[in-house]
Amino acid sequence: MKAKINDSIQTLIDITADFSDLIIPKGTIGAIVECYPNPEAYAIDLMISNPKVIGSFTYENVILYPEQFIVISSQSISEDKAEKLLFN
Repeated sequence: MKAKINDSIQTLIDITADFSDLIIPKGTIGAIVECYPNPEAYAIDLMISNPKVIGSFTYENVILYPEQFIVISSQSISEDKAEKLLFN
């Protein structure tokens, strides 16, 4: 799979929001929140600039395919590392 949960991504194309008519522009930053193996797809929370809200961002959850984004930073850890953190 191209990405893992908690990886930061950047969209390569304009994206139509799944739950509204919002068009999310190419270059929007987000984070992987779920991975689906077959077909390979990812649930991603995208940061939408909105100066009217506290924090200046709202978030839109969308399903994207690997060709629609690039991974810009990997924050994920392996299961082995997670187990060591939890049990040591």
